[in-house]
Amino acid sequence: MYQTNEKITQAHQDSMASIHAFGKKAVESTHNLAQTQFDASKEFIAKTQEKMMGIGKQKDPKDLMPVFTTQGFQEASTDLMAYQATLTAALRKNHHEIMEKADDAFDDAKKHLQELVEGAISKAPQGSEAYTSSFKMVFEAALHGYDQVRSSVHNAYAHFGNTVDTAMTSHNQDTQKGAKKHKTVDVE
Repeated sequence: MYQTNEKITQAHQDSMASIHAFGKKAVESTHNLAQTQFDASKEFIAKTQEKMMGIGKQKDPKDLMPVFTTQGFQEASTDLMAYQATLTAALRKNHHEIMEKADDAFDDAKKHLQELVEGAISKAPQGSEAYTSSFKMVFEAALHGYDQVRSSVHNAYAHFGNTVDTAMTSHNQDTQKGAKKHKTVDVE
């Protein structure tokens, strides 16, 4: 009896340690994501401000024309895409770290539950084989259900990442097509 209570207590302590590690990683990842976003925003704003200061110093309106050409818009688009790429990379890293910790916590909890069930089944009285067998089967089905949920979460995040990649690629292609189209117009 005491050994089972000790196992339950140890499993609870291990689960709490896993939850604590997961929470700590989530906070660290969120902090890193916020810092990355802040740094990228600061850099993007500094570049924009520098360009705007250059525009403000122009005395002749003709000197402003290069800013409003295709090349000027393409440079602005490139800066914006670099900003978005930095944030996307940070989001991916954040997601990967959090999912890794969640998987570790889930695996630890699953291992402890299996040990407890095996311990309880091994101490079941004779004649309860049918009950313990059905209990073990239900327990395994529940664990399989948790595995499916975890797999679904991984698939959803992978799909989200692919959607972001597709949107970024599409935006880059549209920007390049627009630049080529305007280059031919500028030349004429």
